[in-house]
Amino acid sequence: MNLSRRIKRHAWAPVWDWFTVCPPGLEGVCAAELQALGLEEVAPREGGVGFRGKLEAGYRANLWLRSAGRVLMRLADFRVRGWEDLLRQAARPSWEVFIAPGAALRVQVSLRQSNLKHQGRIAEEVFGAVARRLEEVGLEPPRPARSGEGEEVVQRLLVRGYGRRASLSLDTSGAHLHRRGYRLEGARAPLRENLAAALLLWAGYQGDEPLLDPMCGSGTLAVEAALIARRLPPGGGRRFAFELWPSFRARSWGHLRRKAAAAARPRAPHPIWARDRHGPTLEAARRNARRAGVEADLALSRADFLSTPAPEGPGLVVLNPPYGRRLGSVRRARELMVRLGRHLQRAYGGWRVAAVLYRPEWGKLLGLGEPRFLTVPHGGLRVSLVCGRLPSA
Repeated sequence: MNLSRRIKRHAWAPVWDWFTVCPPGLEGVCAAELQALGLEEVAPREGGVGFRGKLEAGYRANLWLRSAGRVLMRLADFRVRGWEDLLRQAARPSWEVFIAPGAALRVQVSLRQSNLKHQGRIAEEVFGAVARRLEEVGLEPPRPARSGEGEEVVQRLLVRGYGRRASLSLDTSGAHLHRRGYRLEGARAPLRENLAAALLLWAGYQGDEPLLDPMCGSGTLAVEAALIARRLPPGGGRRFAFELWPSFRARSWGHLRRKAAAAARPRAPHPIWARDRHGPTLEAARRNARRAGVEADLALSRADFLSTPAPEGPGLVVLNPPYGRRLGSVRRARELMVRLGRHLQRAYGGWRVAAVLYRPEWGKLLGLGEPRFLTVPHGGLRVSLVCGRLPSA
């Protein structure tokens, strides 16, 4: 059987199990995204969300998911009694349809109370199984990826051992999905793009109301809001690992991208105000927005939130206020939250608020009615996302 026939049979024809990795706590947000994409058998699990579909389903997930970190194709999930089980499963896939001849390949192993031991040996054995398969079908085997090689050229195979089970998965994303490609300049401790988008989605933002980011920093929240409002895919300006595969369906991928472009709005339908009191920071936000293609959708201006009147609303205020090291102490961070809460209650009656909090108990300082909370990791910390509505004046 020639390679093209193997690709059709072993890559294009099957319905695959997929796993979308996301920050713990955001499984519900990510699952809602997958369901909105029309993907099948969406099932939240610890640290991510599973779904099923053909290759195009993985393409769509990578193109459109805003809250996820990466998308994995599950090649095998099996019971492990010893080495023989691992070796047998590692030899089964038709690796030639996924791993390009001579490709830089990295095998990453994670074990949790697993029957398998010795991560280094596991990586060597699985790499060897891939290499032997390509040699058997007359193709150049992969080479070990070198330290420092960029994710744009390295293919990754993940081996996970947990208890008496193990899995083999291919990373289809390459660079982490938060790397949209526009944020080349950042403020201190900025939100990752996927966490910023998750906050917006969790707060119910769809671009159908005004939005204000009064402490915008490098502009991540405002840019992600514009992408949502314009219905632009977050992965539209970057490359993915699956484009390196021999089984890559360029025609299907091109169709998905053209369909996304046709469905995009020409402008955000409601104002998106991005403000910051620091001029250089604001200019960095402007450049990031320009790279994302949404500069015209943002009203960027230099202003101090605590001394500036509210714009015409109501709408949604999004806040990622400084805390911890950025303010020098927890006490100063709390004092700022008190001042922010007073200003919100005085000037933003009827507005909704979505914020990132250093401590969950600070949510009451904002004066929100029936607030909702979600705890997620951020920058080595556990922070709380809070969302609620301010009472009308």
